[in-house]
Amino acid sequence: MLAANNRLTSRDQFARVTRSSIRSTTPTLVGYLAIEPNLSTPKIGFVVSRVVGGSVQRHRVQRQLRHASQAAMHILPQSSMVVVRATKKETNAHGEIPQLFSALSKKAER
Repeated sequence: MLAANNRLTSRDQFARVTRSSIRSTTPTLVGYLAIEPNLSTPKIGFVVSRVVGGSVQRHRVQRQLRHASQAAMHILPQSSMVVVRATKKETNAHGEIPQLFSALSKKAER
């Protein structure tokens, strides 16, 4: 489970991050990253589309993404805000999250 200080919570934060120019994709995920200089720890939020399935399936995918993100959070820059969007039913969260986070970090370094 992600700690409360590592979660994106407001609509404004989600909107600011998804409008960011730093994006990366995997076969089933899309990631957005925005740098906030005053943050001391990364913040992560999740968007799971209805295409993924019903409410139970969407919440299951979100839990898997949260768990995988907690293990791979060390890859992200300390002052980053990230939104992960799940786009398909078959999400391999444990394999794709580290891949997505490393791609976003590389793009943020540019």
